[in-house]
Amino acid sequence: MMDTILENRTIDMIAAHFKTAPHKIGRIHEADAEIVDLGGGSPHYLAVTTDALVEEISSGLYDDPYFMGWMLAMVNFSDLAAVGADPLGLLLSISYPMNGDSRFAAKLARGVSDACNKLGTFVLGGDTNQGGELLLSGCAVGLVPKQSVLTRKGARAHDSLYMTSRAGLGNVYAFLKLGRMRFLPARSFYKPVARIKEGRIIREFASSCMDTSDGVIHTIDTLMRLNRRRFVLYGDWAAILHPIAYRVCRAQGIPAWLVLAGIHGEFELVFTVSPQRERPFLSAAAETGWTPLKIGEVCEGQGVSIQGNGGATPLDTAAIRNLSEQAGSDPQAYIKRLVQIAQESGIA
Repeated sequence: MMDTILENRTIDMIAAHFKTAPHKIGRIHEADAEIVDLGGGSPHYLAVTTDALVEEISSGLYDDPYFMGWMLAMVNFSDLAAVGADPLGLLLSISYPMNGDSRFAAKLARGVSDACNKLGTFVLGGDTNQGGELLLSGCAVGLVPKQSVLTRKGARAHDSLYMTSRAGLGNVYAFLKLGRMRFLPARSFYKPVARIKEGRIIREFASSCMDTSDGVIHTIDTLMRLNRRRFVLYGDWAAILHPIAYRVCRAQGIPAWLVLAGIHGEFELVFTVSPQRERPFLSAAAETGWTPLKIGEVCEGQGVSIQGNGGATPLDTAAIRNLSEQAGSDPQAYIKRLVQIAQESGIA
């Protein structure tokens, strides 16, 4: 099922040239971060991930250096949160134009630093180079207890589908920024934080987990394909969407669920919990003052559906996910086609 998605085909083609590391836990696509057995009787696995800001900068989605730094850190640490890891720190790779502004670099560094401070972790080091354009990449590392490591696999029928909090702000930000809408200041409401603290609770109870950095629908589709189950998303958008996202949708006439379908998400975690573990999970979350959001359920069968008053409507999540590959670097064409898919689906 994974090769239905164009991005996965590219990943698989590249990965086919590499030997499988004997100390790596799990296979390709199965976790947000790579899990490595340290050996020597260690009670922990090493969790390591890398991510870069490329399209976000080239498209103009991110144009403030402080915000670039913040997002560079958070996008990497979010992958650690999704496997339940405690972060050790971040490595940076920064390539900047030869005539680069030192003030720009200072703001970028402050953004990274503030993000690390927010999560109680550190920049461990990195590398700088000069080149023709700005390139930003990071590598986050952490440790996760062997007995409670999270992956994207393990969901079963009758599991409940949860999210750490309401979603939609990431794609609303992108729609407003790239769609040149002026309903709200584009960045004033969007400053996501990796869910490291929540990940420590989730790792003790969840059967599968993935972050929403590429959008909620993308996340649910991946979980569906890896677990070969049917995922049903509740259609109560006022409860699932962040209030600002819901308000923007209503003001702009955007189908509410569309802000879950774009590829610029936030860093919430979507995860599944079995019926047997649901009550103790909710109790443990309540002790920290956190209220997880139940957004759906896992059922027998395969596919992704949205539950409405008239029943569950199947959603062509492959078409939604492949759209980003087909639209290329034209954000306007991507947004236009995404709206068309939403209209064709018949889901309000």
